[in-house]
Amino acid sequence: MRRVAIAGALLALVAGALIEGRSGERAEAAPPSCGRPYADSSPWNVPIGRNPNYDSRSGTYAANLGPRLSSDPTQYTYPVYEVGPDTPRERVTLSGLFSNVTAGGRRLDRQSDATIMLPIPGGARASSGSDSSIVIVDRRTGDEWGIWRLKRGSGGWSGTNGYHYNTRWSAVPPSGFGSRGSGVPYLAGLVRPCEIARGRIDHALAFAYDFPTAQIVYPATKSDGKGTVGADVPEGTRLQLNPSLSARQIRSWGCSGACLTIARALQRYGMYVIDNSGRPKLMMEDDGTARWGGTVSSKTVEPIPVSAFRVLTLSCVAPDARGRKLAEARTLVRLAQCRVAGVRKVRRKGAGGRVVAQQPAPGTRGGAVTLIVSR
Repeated sequence: MRRVAIAGALLALVAGALIEGRSGERAEAAPPSCGRPYADSSPWNVPIGRNPNYDSRSGTYAANLGPRLSSDPTQYTYPVYEVGPDTPRERVTLSGLFSNVTAGGRRLDRQSDATIMLPIPGGARASSGSDSSIVIVDRRTGDEWGIWRLKRGSGGWSGTNGYHYNTRWSAVPPSGFGSRGSGVPYLAGLVRPCEIARGRIDHALAFAYDFPTAQIVYPATKSDGKGTVGADVPEGTRLQLNPSLSARQIRSWGCSGACLTIARALQRYGMYVIDNSGRPKLMMEDDGTARWGGTVSSKTVEPIPVSAFRVLTLSCVAPDARGRKLAEARTLVRLAQCRVAGVRKVRRKGAGGRVVAQQPAPGTRGGAVTLIVSR
């Protein structure tokens, strides 16, 4: 019998709608495809580039991140399960908020005390710890679901908050998306075993620490932080490991193997502050689906000194406002620490008052964004 190695998640995914299940199957981690989730233009997938601008308080911010990094894949993180048309639909009762994003990532519908039908493989388990989170992905359609505080009791499945998103989109949901602290999907920035196995990570990493502030910068849309403004960073802040460091210098810290792969990604793509947590940590896929086998642990990234990080300027980075209604686009620009330089109206059939183009392009650093809107 041929053995198929399941190396971890995911995902060169295609967009689509929810798919009804028909029969049971055992729980599986996502397959060994190592395509990154979300659009190439997503802020998670765009490299920092040459000669970035760093914040004048970068040294202060880095010193306040904490004594050392951690990377625990055994608790308070996200297992990733793949589903398909044969995965049974289970009734899940939520006591909090369900955020359903549709229309190419532009529309958000929020439901309180919702009951949803969710494709859950048999044997699926949420992460250890009180968050009890889970990520479920349909590789064929791109649909992504996340549940916080998921559990199964005698009455069936229940949870607190949940969401539906799609991995073909930007990973910047509309404002009001009720996910993790910064309001981005769980899969964003998650380190997966196939990436470590091949020795390359092609996206920014998700970072959580004790004291982010209640402020936000793009791509965050909300914050659960309570830190001190001026000493701590807002959620959505992007940090970069000193890009001038050579592999030899990084190895001299005792950082090799998985640690070196992660360090190289932190130099090219950096990491975004996405949550308030009990300690500074990079988010690794949960061991329940990743089956790390000791490849990474809570100490994997400890050799990387926090003093080697730089905080990118907390200023305007043009967000992707295309496809959004004008009012929502204005809000998105403001959240990105930018200003709207002007609004130009053009005739565009079927666009219905939405932004059809913008100047400058998404990801460009500057101070102002011009929105081009259909009449």
